[in-house]
Amino acid sequence: MYKGRTVSVAIPAYNEEKAIARVIRDFKKPYVDELIVVDNNSKDRTADFARRAGARVVRETKQGYGHAIMRGMREAKGDWIVVVDADSTYVADDMEKLFAYTDVADLVLCTRVTRELVEPGASMGPFLFYGNLFIGKLMELRFGRKIKCTDLGCTFRLVKRTALKKIISKLYVGGAHFSPHMRIVAMENGLKVIEIPIRYRARVGESKLSGTNIPRSFMLGLKMIKLILTT
Repeated sequence: MYKGRTVSVAIPAYNEEKAIARVIRDFKKPYVDELIVVDNNSKDRTADFARRAGARVVRETKQGYGHAIMRGMREAKGDWIVVVDADSTYVADDMEKLFAYTDVADLVLCTRVTRELVEPGASMGPFLFYGNLFIGKLMELRFGRKIKCTDLGCTFRLVKRTALKKIISKLYVGGAHFSPHMRIVAMENGLKVIEIPIRYRARVGESKLSGTNIPRSFMLGLKMIKLILTT
């Protein structure tokens, strides 16, 4: 519990046996009441290692990043629900940065494009860096108001349970472009959304979404652009 609020951490995971125990240890802070790993049909021992490290493991049979995140948020019981990747790219101490903005926001999103906070070896080369900024500008133009949007691919976020109840039934994107979808749905339903900078580290293991794979990153970017322009 953090200042009277219960905290759940939901971790979507697919073949992350190399990193999952470390992530659980890092995020098992004294103020975290619940830690859930959503095993998205992993073919390795992700689920076993997660249980041994002390997490509650649930299995999401619908394959996809978005499906795993939605399942984790539905399973979470806390007042504040934090979502974080299973690859050890995020710093657990940064959770308190997100907590600091809960007085002014319902959904606290994170951005990885502050150069000073990107650690050596992190997967944020020029293509991803400028691609994130470009797609973020499209999002800003779409809403036609002063919003800050620099990174649509960052998983790390906090959503209040009261806010999640308003949008969970409207979330449907099961793929890797779930993050901008959730932002769009939140804003269209009147939630207060803010984006803050966080640290970004080199991942453990191979990326399942895009990472250093430029063709895969490009295709994901096209899906995000289509989502922004057509929904």
